[in-house]
Amino acid sequence: MARFLKKYDQTAGKPPGSLIFVGQQKTDEPRLRIIDYDDNSLRDEIIRDVDVLAPCLTSETTSWLNVDGLHVPEVMERVGAAFSISPLILEDIVNTGHRPKMDESPDLVFITLKMLSINEDRDRILSEQLSFVLTGRCLITFQEQPGDVFEPVRERIRRQSGRLRQRGPDYLLYALLDCVFENYLKVIEILGDRIEAFDEDLLDAPDPELLEEINVYRREMAFVRRAVRPAREIALKLVKTENELVSDEINPYLRDLEDMAEQISEAVETYREMLNDHLNSYNMAVANRLNDVMKFLTIFATIFIPLSFLAGLYGMNFEFMPELKMRYGYFFLLGGMACVAAGMLLYFKKRKWI
Repeated sequence: MARFLKKYDQTAGKPPGSLIFVGQQKTDEPRLRIIDYDDNSLRDEIIRDVDVLAPCLTSETTSWLNVDGLHVPEVMERVGAAFSISPLILEDIVNTGHRPKMDESPDLVFITLKMLSINEDRDRILSEQLSFVLTGRCLITFQEQPGDVFEPVRERIRRQSGRLRQRGPDYLLYALLDCVFENYLKVIEILGDRIEAFDEDLLDAPDPELLEEINVYRREMAFVRRAVRPAREIALKLVKTENELVSDEINPYLRDLEDMAEQISEAVETYREMLNDHLNSYNMAVANRLNDVMKFLTIFATIFIPLSFLAGLYGMNFEFMPELKMRYGYFFLLGGMACVAAGMLLYFKKRKWI
């Protein structure tokens, strides 16, 4: 499946709000996990029935529902009905190729973006769509498969340390976004280590394999850029939002998130420029190497022009030619040719052509 644009064949002609999964199924069946907490209590369990979430809508505790797996419309519809999520938002959630964005209404804040990871060889970026729905005392997160970057947040909730157990779902949203953005920096740093190492490789051995690797990293960095640039826009919108679901108390944290988004965006642009410079340097190195080869061949050919003339001159079949009857004429000719070649080499060196 295409990485930059998902196929939309199944959605063609469907009415708005149709829950049609777009993407690659990454888990067998959806899994729902609820973490419900306040300063004094904690409940963390896997649930089978969405109906058990009803008390979370009216309680004073903070509830975090995580849904792993987006490919079953019935489950998405039941979650949407339980938390009053509109079909249009659910449609964006199940479309894993959707561009990261943020929408808000008086009773809901919706954010969708990409969660990035890197393969074992550290040369290919893997992407997963991640969606947040903030409503009342609840935060719902939607992922394509189990496994994420949120374990530090879960651990802080379990340890009852820091501000998480004392704050509401808006602070939890910030904490999760902070994990996503920190993971962006980690992925970019891994790519950046190899990109910076290209400088030495270009000086040592600018071979076709290096060119192929540079092009691989240019493609991967373009993929990262496509994910993080809209995420920066989301951070800017969160700072400026006047939605009552996002309290003024977390504005300093959101501004810190905005600063991190700026840092991520600048790092991506810096490494993209470095890759373009590496590509130009590779082309220059190849061109210089070709010029050196051509210079050597040109000098070699130039030296042999007078030698070929002398050899051709004394190879003509005329009976009356000077020096033909000389006993050591052959050696004189070879010596003369050697002198001509040496003289031309000295001349080239004096003119700094070699």
